[in-house]
Amino acid sequence: MKNIILLLSFIFMQSFANHRVDVWKTITIAPNDSITINKVKAPVTLEIKNLSDEKIALVSELKIPSEVLGKSEFKYRLPKKSSLKLENRNTKPVSIYLHYYSSQAIIVNDKELK
Repeated sequence: MKNIILLLSFIFMQSFANHRVDVWKTITIAPNDSITINKVKAPVTLEIKNLSDEKIALVSELKIPSEVLGKSEFKYRLPKKSSLKLENRNTKPVSIYLHYYSSQAIIVNDKELK
């Protein structure tokens, strides 16, 4: 009986312990290079601000805009098991301000973004 009560209390505590990852990063993408957000394990809310004057191409299997214009912003809720690639097809480097939050960290270019 004690084991059942202990197990139920542990499950109850885990259900309220929602760990959230909230990260802000400024990233520079070199000319003709890209960054890839690998398939996410949990839904992710993304906010991408293009800090430069050049366009950034967005490549995904999802129905999203194909680019982020210069000095503009893109907000999106990336569903579980989806990915996103940001490509700099310009001759100049571009900088973005990436803000994301989720219950799990995301993998960008095969590295965990913290």
